[in-house]
Amino acid sequence: MTSLGKWLFVPDRRNFAGDVRVGYLSCNGERVVLQHCSRLLADFLRTIRQLEEDFAARCGADPVMAGV
Repeated sequence: MTSLGKWLFVPDRRNFAGDVRVGYLSCNGERVVLQHCSRLLADFLRTIRQLEEDFAARCGADPVMAGV
């Protein structure tokens, strides 16, 4: 799970049988199912997190302080 402002992103989940539960965004009891873009959003968030960590490492900053 990842916080996106006031929204919470829950990525796709796979159980032991291989069934996939599609990811979604959630806010104040509302849920937006991301049928066609959950994996893309998860990849994007991983890339942004890696960029933040790399930037923090180059600046000698603590990644927590850099927004990670």
